[in-house]
Amino acid sequence: MTMSDLMDDLRQRRLMLDQLCAAWISEYRQRGKEVYCTRGCSGCCSLAVNCTFPEAVLIASSLTGEQREQFDRLAPRIRQTAEQSTGLKAWLAAFREQLGPCLFLDDQGCCSVYRERPLSCRSLLSTREPQWCVADFSSLSSSEKQDFMAALDQIAVAFPTHYAATPQEIGRELEEATLKQMESVYGFSLLGLLPWLVWLECRHQLADKLSVDPEGARTYLQHQGLLNPFLAIIT
Repeated sequence: MTMSDLMDDLRQRRLMLDQLCAAWISEYRQRGKEVYCTRGCSGCCSLAVNCTFPEAVLIASSLTGEQREQFDRLAPRIRQTAEQSTGLKAWLAAFREQLGPCLFLDDQGCCSVYRERPLSCRSLLSTREPQWCVADFSSLSSSEKQDFMAALDQIAVAFPTHYAATPQEIGRELEEATLKQMESVYGFSLLGLLPWLVWLECRHQLADKLSVDPEGARTYLQHQGLLNPFLAIIT
């Protein structure tokens, strides 16, 4: 099995997730509820998104030369921000505040790699209005936070967030299946921050290194200092 085979299987998993998400949305709306995700509502695109390496390879293969140059310019800032973060909470806040929205957003706030977007993006469905996807909850008063949580559909959401739970659970299962398949082929799997993994592939041709010498690729990542708990981890 090759990386190409892994990506073919990944495409099938993405299709499965899309179908399951569509069915979930339909059933949810039949209950008189609403999913607020629409074209151009890009609030969640300022979040730190993780993905598997095969997903990053698919996305990297679709980039323009200009986009690759943008990732080259962004990568040092990503590394510096991660290295300066004292914990997960600090990292997530710093990513959103300092690194800006996803590079894949176009001028209309739409995803330029929508067809290839990761499982984690596909499974994030908002049950509240778009302004809640960009809200800074640390700035809300206690009463505002309580009102927000009281208004959540706790049966459907991954409480205390307003994002649907079931699609995320399915997405994580499919992501885990991708990681296990990568491990079976190369002896290890790679999970990390979407823009960092895409940059790894664009700048370091990691998929080619894996095809020639998987253990050498692992050593390369370690010796080049490309692994970081917030950016890329080997499992």
